[in-house]
Formats: sequence, structure tokens, C-alpha cells
Amino acid sequence: MNIQVNSQKAASAAPARRVLHLASGDLWAGAEVQLYHLSCHLHHTPEVELMVILLNRGQLSEQLLAAGVSVKIIDETEHGFLALLAKLVTIGRQFWPHYIHTHRHKEHILGAVAALMLPGCVSLRTIHGVDEHPASWRQPGKRLRKQLDTTVGRFLQRHIVCVSADLKNEVSNLFPAQQLTVIENGIDVTSVENRARQNRPNLPSNLFKIALIGRVVPVKRVDLFLAIAVLAQQRGLTHFVFYVVGDGPLLIDAKKFVAQNGLRNITFTGFSADAVSWLACMDALCVTSDHEGLPMVMLEAMVLKVPVVARAVGGIGTALSNEKGSAVGVLMNSINPAAFIEAFEYLRSHATLGEQMVDNARCRVNHRFSVNKMAERYLALYREP
Repeated sequence: MNIQVNSQKAASAAPARRVLHLASGDLWAGAEVQLYHLSCHLHHTPEVELMVILLNRGQLSEQLLAAGVSVKIIDETEHGFLALLAKLVTIGRQFWPHYIHTHRHKEHILGAVAALMLPGCVSLRTIHGVDEHPASWRQPGKRLRKQLDTTVGRFLQRHIVCVSADLKNEVSNLFPAQQLTVIENGIDVTSVENRARQNRPNLPSNLFKIALIGRVVPVKRVDLFLAIAVLAQQRGLTHFVFYVVGDGPLLIDAKKFVAQNGLRNITFTGFSADAVSWLACMDALCVTSDHEGLPMVMLEAMVLKVPVVARAVGGIGTALSNEKGSAVGVLMNSINPAAFIEAFEYLRSHATLGEQMVDNARCRVNHRFSVNKMAERYLALYREP
């Protein structure tokens, strides 16, 4: 298949659009997973010639290279901002992109300035979520960088893409309305299913397994997830076991909390390149975040028919909302750990309803959150003159 697609591209006199994606690539989180799915799809789209530039080697670069996507690394640990910009422009003058598509703050600034130096090139960005680390008044340098990021978006980038309507509302005071557009995240069902079959952990089948999967950072509210585990142990609910799959700055404190409280029902896996394989073994995905754009891990759970119990924040409320009485997940409007326990108990004791719910969730991915739908929306932007 790859040979056929590449042959189609070679046979074309000139691709309709050359697109350069610019991202950090230091993490393997929602933004990176979304970029992976979009890039793999665009790679097989004859009207697009794609290049991805990353500022770090990591899981994203490995996954993209394995998929045959053209990837270049400009290591930000070895170059300052001006050197990064110079190298980006040099590559740009060889590739001559019609669009530079940026992800996250530093890349927004780099990409927008580089586009100014490449005649005929337009810059746009995707905003994947609210800022996890807002700058305080004690951090004037960080505040200045964020102001520069906003200014660059307002005046140097054509489109500001938000992954949910809720996120668009969050940033509507920062950017003109005509720049803002919503393109919901999409996912490649076949890719997720294939990755989920690999390196599956051997977990107990007689217990109800609940996972929080993602970066261990404040916005994810791992403290709430741990509080749910504490309550389950206090109530003697030994049929529940909890897993934190991911790494981050709060991981050490979370492990200390578990040790201090003598929790026996929770496991920390650390970062896992096979997080989807862990997810496939779960009986429920728990999303305790204070805010989300549109979590890719939630879409992965919906593909794999793993029930989702999530706070109704960001784009989650819309994604999991009932349509014509058909539930696709459990939306939580409370941060009371007891409410989460009640939801898990309900799922555990109503297997038939749970099966119907995950079937509905899988159908919703196919109809609304497929990679095809996401990519077509982005292609419509790339096609603009």
C-alpha cells in the first residue's frame, strides 16, 4: 500500500499543498497522539506532501518514522531560539511549504516567524488544551513569552484551530472570532486496535480494573484519582484495583501519598509506550481532569470499548453526551470520590447496559471522531489560497 500511495504522489506533477508540521515531540500525550494520527493520514493523501519537524527525539518521532512519515529533528537542547529559527527557515527553503502548522507555544512563535521569511507560506496553529502552567506575577519572563505567543497568533497566523467548542470559548477573548475554528480530534480505529494487541500486560481477570492514563500533572487531578482509591480501600471494596499509567512531575508525590496511606489497590506503571495495551485491559477509564480539550485517550477507550467515567469538562461533555437516549459514557458533575465509586459499582453490576454503552461509544467514534473526518477538515484549511 505504501508503495502505491508514494507512486501516486510521484506521478502527480505537483502536490496541491506542501504542509510542514512543527511540534516539540518531547512527550507522548494527547497533542502528540493527535498529530501522529493526522500525519499518518496526510502521509497517504496524494494531494499533500508532508514534512514533520520535531524539536526533540522521542516516542512521536519513532512512531512517525515507523509509519514512513518524513521527519526531521532540530534538537532544541543544542540550539537557542535564533539557531532553531535559522535551521527551520533553511529547511523551509528546501521544502517550500504552503502551510506551517504549529502545536504548543514555542512552536507557534517559531513557525509564525519562519512563515514570514518564506514567501507564499501561511502559518496556522492547533490549540490542544488550556495552559497547564499559567504564569504568575512572579514570572515576568514567562508572562512575556505567553503574551508574545498570543500576539503572534493574532497577527501572524491565519487560523486558530481548537479541538472543542468549549476550548474555543476559553480562548475567544484572546483571538478574533474570524480566526477561530473548531476541528474535533479524530482517531484511526485500525491503528489503535493494532497497537492494543501488542505487549499486553498480564492483569487479573477477576478484578475490576480502573485506569488513569496520561501525564501526572496538576490539571489531570491525580490527587482525586488517589482519593477514589483510598475510599475504595476504606470501604473494603477489594474487587476494585487502580492503575496510573504515565509519568510527570507529580509522580513522586503521588507514590509518597500511596505509601503514607498504605494503599494496596493502586499500581504506578510509569511512562509506557504501550499505554494503549494497558487501556485495552481495563474495565474503565477514569478522567478526573480539571480541564481537557478532547482527550485522545478517551477516544482510544471508545474505540476499544472500554467504558469511560469522566468529569464533564472541556470537550468531554459534548463527546459523551447522550443522543436520543443512547449513553456513550458516564459523565460526572461531582468531584466527590463517592460519586465515582458509585459509577464504577454501577458499571460492574450492569454488564449488559455497559456493553450497550461501549457499542454506542464505538459508533460515535466512527461517525464523528474518525481520522478521516478530522483530516478532511484540516485539508479544507490547507486548500485555501
